[in-house]
Amino acid sequence: MDTEGNTASRVDSAAEVLSGKLKDLLAQKDKGVIQLESDSKVVAAARTMRDNKVGAVMVLDNGVLVGIFTERDLMSRVVADGLDPENVMVSEVMTSSIATVPLETPIREAANLMSQNRIRHLPVLQDGQLVGVISAGDILAWKLREHEFTLHQLEDYFFKS
Repeated sequence: MDTEGNTASRVDSAAEVLSGKLKDLLAQKDKGVIQLESDSKVVAAARTMRDNKVGAVMVLDNGVLVGIFTERDLMSRVVADGLDPENVMVSEVMTSSIATVPLETPIREAANLMSQNRIRHLPVLQDGQLVGVISAGDILAWKLREHEFTLHQLEDYFFKS
């Protein structure tokens, strides 16, 4: 039975799913990198995250990634410490020790890195420049796609042969 034109899932090919790289994930994202300068106030970062419906913003200093400011940073380093978000700069409360990965990193490797380090956002660099951010949601969607592919292959094997 010919199933080439009849795909029940969003999966295009085995190679795409099983050996995907971060560049493949980033190509599917419709949002660019949400970022701001390190001298921005925390209130601006919070509004940027709210307006873009994201849980983190990348923090740059003259175009160079210097940190990440997350909802967790907002809660634990600003709110819990009673700081005024209108008077505190992001650079004072951001997470500056961050993991980054190159664009050619396999998705599985990035997923493992995120899991092992309990991080939800992973900046992606190319030639030292920030080109994207992979979130835990992106990884989850990829894993769902991988499982859909496997299920489709099993259905083809058992029910269409």
